[in-house]
Amino acid sequence: MMVPLAVVLGLLVTSFSLLLLRRTLAERSRLPLPPGPPRGAFLGNLRQMPLERAPLVFHEWSKEYGDVMYLRLPGRDIVVLDSLEAAQALLDKRSATYSDRPRFHMYELLGWSLGTTMMAQGKRHTKHRQMHHAALSREKCADDPYRAMLVEEARALAANLVGGRYGEHEKALSRYSASVIARVVAGHKVVSDSDPFLRLSKLGLESLCRVGAPGATIIDALPFMKHFPRWFPGMHYARIADEWRPVVKELFEYPTQAVQAAMSSGSAGPSYLSELLEDLRPGDEEHLADIKGSSATIFSAGDATTWSAITSFVLAMVVNPEAQKRAQEEIRGVVGIDRLPEFGDRKSLPYVECLMEEVFRWRPGVPLGVPHRAMEEDTHRGMRIPKGAIIFANITGMSMDPAVYTDPHRFLPERYLAPFSEPLFAPKFGFGRRVCSGQHLADAAVWIAIVTILATCSIERAVDVAGREIIPEGKMTYGLGSHPLEFDCVVRAQHGQTEKLLNECLDLSCIWIYSPSASPSATAPNVEKSTTRLTRAAYVASDENGDGIPTPEVGNLNPAALDT
Repeated sequence: MMVPLAVVLGLLVTSFSLLLLRRTLAERSRLPLPPGPPRGAFLGNLRQMPLERAPLVFHEWSKEYGDVMYLRLPGRDIVVLDSLEAAQALLDKRSATYSDRPRFHMYELLGWSLGTTMMAQGKRHTKHRQMHHAALSREKCADDPYRAMLVEEARALAANLVGGRYGEHEKALSRYSASVIARVVAGHKVVSDSDPFLRLSKLGLESLCRVGAPGATIIDALPFMKHFPRWFPGMHYARIADEWRPVVKELFEYPTQAVQAAMSSGSAGPSYLSELLEDLRPGDEEHLADIKGSSATIFSAGDATTWSAITSFVLAMVVNPEAQKRAQEEIRGVVGIDRLPEFGDRKSLPYVECLMEEVFRWRPGVPLGVPHRAMEEDTHRGMRIPKGAIIFANITGMSMDPAVYTDPHRFLPERYLAPFSEPLFAPKFGFGRRVCSGQHLADAAVWIAIVTILATCSIERAVDVAGREIIPEGKMTYGLGSHPLEFDCVVRAQHGQTEKLLNECLDLSCIWIYSPSASPSATAPNVEKSTTRLTRAAYVASDENGDGIPTPEVGNLNPAALDT
């Protein structure tokens, strides 16, 4: 019996394909790895891995080894991308290969395993992204209710800045970012500095900052060490994770419990949580866990992104008063002084737009990005990217690329305008299929905050006891997120119309720092900060704000410690 010709041809094609695949894989395995620092025989580059200021260290290394670098840790391959071109070539154009996350053993120890950002690629992660998109899409964030809420919160921020005493600008900025996210996630308005959502947002961010850059700790390199006694050398970050795990658990649990309580009493307003909980089937614990994890991610990531950006903006205005003056002149030319800016003014304020973009570039909020993982072996520029490699996109390095940005250390909003026309800072919200799902909300929240502050406030340098201006050094924290270290400044009303306009536009319940009799001092006081450590919260339900959301009485949390 003759074998059909189609079968013969099929076998030939299959054999040829397998031979070609084998040859391709063999050729790939002979390709060199990307260059990088010399590796030890047993520990690889473990001793060279920077525990602090990793983005800056990697950027310095790139000057010697190039924009694609390879590091080897025990059991882990690491590739650092220090240019936008390299990051886009891999993470954007080949996103199907690079959309996974590595296992973050330190963040698992901390309690973040069900957070969307840290989740491995798969059906559960896709589900989280779909839930986020329903509430945070470009169209949703352009709706009137979202914009009206952001305008109200931005004006409350301006009132708190103008009315606040010396050194209280950080409280006002923190309240704004936390309140925006609390209203989106839980329908809750933050109106006091003891508000549970404000406190939880700062604690959640602090927990991430304290355990270093993601994937860069000894626990991530040697995960078996998480089972070691905490007195063992090298267990510093594990001890921190043990201390802060109850805080992270509260961040996952409290917002959902608070909204459930408001729904039971019939007082819950529209929010991300109320819409999802309304459709929750009794006993569906997996979906409830997804609701908690996805909402905790919005709460922590959204607050951190907004807070970092607007704090960096205030820092930029202190250091660069000429940029502030030019932006204020543009706003006066378009808006005048008899009303406050609206979203409808955005297209008419190109310099303000460039100023915001420069804030994102000058001080990136996520300096090393969140690592990706190569799901299969790949090649780039004749170099081999091993399967399973952890891919760091060094966003700070990209922001300092002199081939793209002239004098990159300087704050220059005009760099994006003609005749310079340098490219906008594309990496600010991440890459590929892992791009920040809250980018449209963050963009709108940061823009309206910046333009409202510029229209109403004058941000000035403080002076020391000798009358000399204090110019902040502009140092940043470095962890998963980054924000400026505490700095001195003075915020005054820009003109006589400021307080009148704000009072006319605002429900004064939004303002909790505001005090008309407080006159800001331009001299930096000598204030000794509290150093109380934050560990966990004991919540007792009450309804301080009348919105149906139970407000906790503080147990073991010291309010003053949030200022450290």
